[in-house]
Amino acid sequence: MAPFFKFISAALAITLLFSCSSTQKLPSDLTANPLKHDLETLVVMGINDFHGSLAAQDAKTREAPGIEPIPYQRGGAPILARHAAILRSQFGNHFLLLDAGDEFQGSIESNLEKGAPVVQLLNAIGVNAAAVGNHEFDFGLEALKVRMSEAKYPYLAANILEKSTGQMPAFPNTFRHLLLTPGGRLKVGVIGLSTLETPTTTRPEFVASLEFSNLRESTLREAEALRKEGAQLILVLAHVGLKCNSGRVNSNSIFHKPSDPQGDCDPKEELVSFLNSLPEGAVDAVVSGHSHQIVHHWVGRTAGTGGVPVIQGGAYNQYYNLLYLTYDWTQKKLLKDRTRIEGPIPICPKIFENQGDCNGDRPPPLNGRGALITPRLHGHAIEPESKTADLLEPVFRKTAQAKSRVLAQAIRPIQPTRTAESEAGNLIADAIREKIHADVALMNPGGIRAPFESGPITYGDLFRTLPFDNATSRLTLTGKELKLLLRIAESGPRGYFPVAGLQLRVLNLEADAPTTDLNQNGKTEPWEINRLIDVKLKSVKLKKGSRANPPLNDSKLYTVAIPDFLVSGGDDMGWFMAQIPKERILLNAGGTIRDAVEEFLIRAGTLNSPDRPLVDPRNPRIRIELSRSKHAKTKRKQLKK
Repeated sequence: MAPFFKFISAALAITLLFSCSSTQKLPSDLTANPLKHDLETLVVMGINDFHGSLAAQDAKTREAPGIEPIPYQRGGAPILARHAAILRSQFGNHFLLLDAGDEFQGSIESNLEKGAPVVQLLNAIGVNAAAVGNHEFDFGLEALKVRMSEAKYPYLAANILEKSTGQMPAFPNTFRHLLLTPGGRLKVGVIGLSTLETPTTTRPEFVASLEFSNLRESTLREAEALRKEGAQLILVLAHVGLKCNSGRVNSNSIFHKPSDPQGDCDPKEELVSFLNSLPEGAVDAVVSGHSHQIVHHWVGRTAGTGGVPVIQGGAYNQYYNLLYLTYDWTQKKLLKDRTRIEGPIPICPKIFENQGDCNGDRPPPLNGRGALITPRLHGHAIEPESKTADLLEPVFRKTAQAKSRVLAQAIRPIQPTRTAESEAGNLIADAIREKIHADVALMNPGGIRAPFESGPITYGDLFRTLPFDNATSRLTLTGKELKLLLRIAESGPRGYFPVAGLQLRVLNLEADAPTTDLNQNGKTEPWEINRLIDVKLKSVKLKKGSRANPPLNDSKLYTVAIPDFLVSGGDDMGWFMAQIPKERILLNAGGTIRDAVEEFLIRAGTLNSPDRPLVDPRNPRIRIELSRSKHAKTKRKQLKK
């Protein structure tokens, strides 16, 4: 072990450079007494929600009006590979690379081969283990089994069971847990978990035979087994989400320690609730995914050193975190006060010199973003790794022509959002409504994965925004049924669902809202919250130039364009769809949603100009109210007038 600690004294106590104007050193307590043989440090690199992001993503900075946006790139598999190679050369066999799931779905390069190129990449960069994300099932069980058999790393799934047997499914190369000895002495147990949301966040028919069992029970069972096998540390690799506010963490330092002020983590989030349920010391750290958040927090019932360190690196191969865990062989325990999280570390071909990253979405520093320069990690320049570029070159060549085909022009960026009326959502809802000549349309916000930048919209951009091969379905609903569908859609847990042909009044996502046990199962579920205040059809012009919004007629039939993902029960639509007679459901009424939007873009030519905005504040499709009482007071005032 001495060579490792000599290495730490020489290589860990180095300057961390993310730009020419800013330097960071490894905290002194990580390099203190480096030659002592009773301390051993494990370094864990956590990646998550890769979503097929093999190619670098072209983007433009968000600037104030009148300032020209700056083109730049973020991500890219050859850049990720270079980061992993540098860290592995520094930390040797005390380095672990763990992937928290959602590897395949999301890009034209990955989807055309059902994720195979992503497995090739993860094999090449030396992933040690991966969790099974909900979107791993998007291509079906047979395709997933093929990908698992191709992987040189194991998949971990402690809480996935077959409904028929109660046993672990016969997935190749998949285990409940893994025991590693990265340095030859320290035994590290890793447990894999998948979100309980999986049956409603992938195509339900693909996981109908599977059960996703209790996170706490699964973890305690596997942790006990690992301790009996001699594990000194227990890591959880969890495709299970959380949301944390990082506002109180010092943004000028990329190193975080347990005593740092931590942003609040929502106790209702799945991973937070799970960690709060565990006994103290059950697990030592978590690499998480699923919620696409930047997380470098200590989470649990107690703050500071009592919580469990959790890392998550956003999504789409743009950031990752490093977790430093130090084990004391004399005391035979993890030294929690020495735990450090380094990150988020940006994955960028070039970084803005004054920002230290390639995030053009945030406002520039007072002295401007600075020039685009080569980033550095632990003193090493980050250049694309040639071996990885060569490995993926056939994939990029195969898709280059299709990706570059221009469909339309965006005068301004077209943004998706879940917390307000969405520009991208309106575009897609209009496209599927027009495709099948429906009265109205509804789109799930989770199916919209990226914005359209200003300028040319290419087929590659379209695929990045709509990576899922969902079909446009048609429902025929009474007005009463349509109101119920909209009530469930706009209940809030997944944000506001975009609509076309309708104008809605809804409660703010943070406001208290009434609930009804719609499925009468004796408990209130998030989708049973009622945020819907009012529904009207799209406004129409009257003879004298005024506009009117006809109300829905409860007994009249309306046609609804909607993704087949929702019709098959996704996003908590299972109960509602079971109430609709099958003869009023046409599952594939107009091909894929992507095809409908492609045709719409070509016809439109230009989109989102100031005079024809996709979200019109003068005539909104979704009007958000702060409370029902405020809405009621407004109505009373109108009646008095």
